[in-house]
Amino acid sequence: MLTINSKENQPDLLKPTVYMHITIRVAWHNNGWNGHVCDEPEKNTYCIGRHSYPGDYIKGARDLTWETREDVKGKPCGTVTNGIPACGFSINAFGGEKTKAKINPPAWFNREAQPALIDIPEATVCIWNYEGMYSDDVIREPGTGQKYDYETRLQNAKDYFGNLKEHQSLLFYYANYSNPFSEDESPRYVLVGISRLKKVGKIHYYEGVSEEVKAKYAGGFVWQMPVTSHYPDEGFSIPYHKYFGNPTVLERILIVPDQHRNFKYATRPVSDDDALALVERLIEVVTYLIEIEDDTQNWEERRKWLLSLFTELWKKRGAYPGLPEVLSYIGFIEAIEYYKSNVSKQQDKAAYNSIRTFLSGEAADIPGLNISSSRLKEIKRNWLLMEDDEKKILSGCLPRFALSVGQVEKILSSKRESNNLYCSLEEINENPYLLSEQYIGDNEDDIISFHSIDHGIIPNPDLGLENMYTKNSAERFRALCVDVLKREQVHSFVSQTKALFHINNKLSYLPEWKNHQFTTKYFDVDAEFIEKAVRFRKYNGENYLYLNGVYEDERLIENTIKTLQQRPDIYLRVEITENTFFNLLKDTQSPLTNRAPEQYESALRGQAMVCRKVFTKPLCVIAGAAGTGKTTILKSIIKSIEKAHGAGTGIILLAPTGKASERIKEKTGKTASTIHSFLANPNRAWLNDNFTFKRIGGKEDGSITTLIVDECSMIDLALFATLFRSINWNSVQRLILVGDPNQLPPIGRGKVFSDVIEWFKKDSPDNLGKLDINVRQLENKAKGEGNGILELAEIFIQEKQSEENFDKSKQEQVLKKVQQGGTIDKDLSVHYWKDMDDLELMFKSIIIKDLEEETGEGAEPGKFYNIWGKAIRLNKEYADPTYLQILSPFRGEYYGTDYLNIFFQELFNGYQAKKSQLDGIALYDKVIQFRNRPKSNQISAYSWDDRKNVKIDIYNGEIGFVTPHPFDKTKTGSSYFRLKNFQVKFDRRDNYNVNYGFRKDNYDKVMFNEPVEENLALGYVISVHKAQGSEFNRVYFILPKKSSQLLSMELLYTAITRAQRHLTIFAQQDVTTFTELSKIEKSNIRKINSSIFEFEPLPNLMFSLSSNWYEDQKAIATLSKYFVRSKSEMNIANILQLKGIPFTYEVPRFAPNGSMYLPDFTINWQGNEYFWEHVGRLDLPEYKNHWETKKKWYNEHFPGQLIVTYEGTDQSIQIAEILKNTFNISV
Repeated sequence: MLTINSKENQPDLLKPTVYMHITIRVAWHNNGWNGHVCDEPEKNTYCIGRHSYPGDYIKGARDLTWETREDVKGKPCGTVTNGIPACGFSINAFGGEKTKAKINPPAWFNREAQPALIDIPEATVCIWNYEGMYSDDVIREPGTGQKYDYETRLQNAKDYFGNLKEHQSLLFYYANYSNPFSEDESPRYVLVGISRLKKVGKIHYYEGVSEEVKAKYAGGFVWQMPVTSHYPDEGFSIPYHKYFGNPTVLERILIVPDQHRNFKYATRPVSDDDALALVERLIEVVTYLIEIEDDTQNWEERRKWLLSLFTELWKKRGAYPGLPEVLSYIGFIEAIEYYKSNVSKQQDKAAYNSIRTFLSGEAADIPGLNISSSRLKEIKRNWLLMEDDEKKILSGCLPRFALSVGQVEKILSSKRESNNLYCSLEEINENPYLLSEQYIGDNEDDIISFHSIDHGIIPNPDLGLENMYTKNSAERFRALCVDVLKREQVHSFVSQTKALFHINNKLSYLPEWKNHQFTTKYFDVDAEFIEKAVRFRKYNGENYLYLNGVYEDERLIENTIKTLQQRPDIYLRVEITENTFFNLLKDTQSPLTNRAPEQYESALRGQAMVCRKVFTKPLCVIAGAAGTGKTTILKSIIKSIEKAHGAGTGIILLAPTGKASERIKEKTGKTASTIHSFLANPNRAWLNDNFTFKRIGGKEDGSITTLIVDECSMIDLALFATLFRSINWNSVQRLILVGDPNQLPPIGRGKVFSDVIEWFKKDSPDNLGKLDINVRQLENKAKGEGNGILELAEIFIQEKQSEENFDKSKQEQVLKKVQQGGTIDKDLSVHYWKDMDDLELMFKSIIIKDLEEETGEGAEPGKFYNIWGKAIRLNKEYADPTYLQILSPFRGEYYGTDYLNIFFQELFNGYQAKKSQLDGIALYDKVIQFRNRPKSNQISAYSWDDRKNVKIDIYNGEIGFVTPHPFDKTKTGSSYFRLKNFQVKFDRRDNYNVNYGFRKDNYDKVMFNEPVEENLALGYVISVHKAQGSEFNRVYFILPKKSSQLLSMELLYTAITRAQRHLTIFAQQDVTTFTELSKIEKSNIRKINSSIFEFEPLPNLMFSLSSNWYEDQKAIATLSKYFVRSKSEMNIANILQLKGIPFTYEVPRFAPNGSMYLPDFTINWQGNEYFWEHVGRLDLPEYKNHWETKKKWYNEHFPGQLIVTYEGTDQSIQIAEILKNTFNISV
């Protein structure tokens, strides 16, 4: 269900009076929307995603068996027989032949209509204005028996498409979140093409519609409008399909739009200013495609066309695109139409001047505007009542920018700091780039981009408008620097070299009057001005840039930590000894008490020693891997604090997520909350309504004596800094930070927890309580339940990788077991798969077999939902969401969460899924909440305690099972039942059933309206990021063999440690991915530039390596422990191993200046270091250039240490000569 909240969701931009451009959503296609069935349909898992188009229609209508037939796959849709592709609405966007699309009538027609067949001409898609279907004007009055007025809906659609102008409107094609570039924590819209409108089709109707349906639903119209473009004469698709497997090119041609608001509800209007920004990006992509000599299109011609659009859009945009919004803001509505009509006549400047002179009092009226004298007097009086700085910015500055009315309101607001505007109106009027630098909107659609401001400051010269600043001004340069730094979401700082490259690359594709190539000299000359927004730091001769706010956050945390660390130890009035903690920690119910008493006592003594060591410290960290007893220790520390200081001492427990806060509350028996809810509390008020953090204006909490923060590894820099701002540290006696530093880094900037631990290790080891003994491992041994999970996790603990005592032989033994596959231990099994079919068969055989063993019953083929239902309810009153969880690192592909959720929905809940779904979810599905619903935006739930609907908090990552609404339980068996709402029973929420969907009571009063698509997703398979902070009885983890920055040591460790009782890993092909992810260079947390305590930037080259150091191609085994990329490298590795010459393979080597390369082999021989490079394709210019550069680097930094062999038939002779001449070894 879609809901339109008129203020929040509808675009602020006023309705066009001329023609408009639009976005068009398409389902993903692996052949470039060329009118052909995908070459490999089974590999396109995106088109069936819940964010495809139209919705999840393709998921239910697709016939993959038919599509994969030899006479169908890859063929033009117009020529295939016995079927129509379910993606027919999108597939022909850039196709050259006619085809057809078929759509089934909606369920609420109650089978009183037949499917509609729509003819799809060349270069045609079908789209629908969904926003107009759910706006306020289509909702009928209560009691009419029908929620929506379909006649109004139909008219809204006609009006929308009527605003398009054939041969002039531009069409921007895009894919919703179901695309290869989206990941779970960073969904993306992706622009896929552009063209110009040729023709808008006609309204279609379903066949065989009954008279009753016609009367109720405006004739039974189809929610699809054919829209034909001028392709191939005008327009093109971006050739993503050609470059899958080439991340370097994909990164350069990928367009993720800045202005999200244009890409909602399937289609939306696009302003001329936003269209201009998209065309600028497309020019950049096309120029790059020309540079790499791509041959999918005549890109020179496409570039000429884009440049003509550039000129056309500037002309249509006019000089003052924001004037209508300014006029709306001041209430001068009558002048809006007057101005727009003058824009179409190229008289926009004259109209603007007439309006301005009238408002300033220089003119009595506005020529050509018919308006009463009394109204003119009222308008002028209201204008005079405004402050001078308001009038100045409204009449002079803001009309130049395509802002929304809402944005104008927030800029003029006295509380503009709520949107991060820490500047005066006078300062904005002086330098409007401040808006792009500082403004943070109320939601993801509310953006003021650099481009939107830059368009107004340096407009097209043809408009005859004077530039506010020159193209190389300090104001523009600083805004560009800020833009680069804001886009960096992981590192605290960026090198000046990298920032300058991005700035100049962005500008290089613009026309001469906007293009300027900045140099490092600008940083020196404009330093004083730039430093008002950007902080500089120098290291090894290179400048590094911070956003001022980021630098201040780091210094705040650094100063707070160091101040607390320097305080004297806490004075205790009650004796708390090591034995105190030992007795609190001891669990007489533990199986270790009787089965391994000595080991148990040793482990408890170790934990008690840690507790006593940190107990009197004003600041301490408790850090440990999964199973080391962090929460148990925390519970004993809390009890000891209450013993030493009294039960009434102020202890606050916080965690970054709702799940984590619930768990710590359950484990300690103390109240806990999320950090966000703590900050949002009115007594502190550090959280704005748009969920951004205040930098000033909140209140310091002086009531806290002990502050305990759990799951610290998940907390990013900004959240940590705001938490520290919110506390009066003079009142705090203890700060205890708890977490596992080996888990995934925060989703956000920095690595605060890791930095604190590293600093403690060097400067303050007494404040670090490091837990090394794994109690869970001991318990599993004692109970005979296996230690495979924790032994495997051990080799992915990044902290231990660089320790001198790291046991590499143990690592090798574990990996050898994993290499064999099958049952590794009682709690761990590994299975290897080759492709999609292999993986799916493995799921069915292995998971079903496990469920059979668990329940003691056999599974009936085709009815696996029965055994699934029994397994999730074993010894439980309700279905247990934590019993079994499938994890994947990825969202896309056939091994990602999107596709596999559909697969397991069909496997475990196929009967209900076929009956009825609401936004892709059926009764009894396993689901996950993906949107936070805190106290400021609670969700409706039925309380079993209160026996009524109440509002409660619910958080991102909570999982549960769908149940029917009690009012529907007697109806769900009917073949006519259509799912409109349901409830979810979440884990640890036994007293509540959370409501989703829309429902009214018997008196036509709305009971709840909680859109499913805005809150829930299927939860059979979730990402490792979503699983962080949770544990499950059984975990099944899919580990693809894929070159991706997402695959890291921390990700694998986090996935492994989610399992409490049993872990099954489905790994692709062989043990290679395990071995590579166990190397320290696969630690993502070590690749984050952060400087809370030490400023030591990582080398630039580390961030420019394509994908990762270890790629899929490196899969050839050798006699050594290494896997290499080629047979020639295998020969070298094998001879070195046989001759006892110690070497490492592809270990980064840094030069004294910080530059880095990856030698093929690094050899340490009798005190001398050598680098052996095997050189291959010198016939390729790019390869040859790279080799010459690399050779020069060796000669400059490591003269006389380079050994080279060349690809050829005489390789064995080359190797023999090298061994003899360099190492004095004969072969």
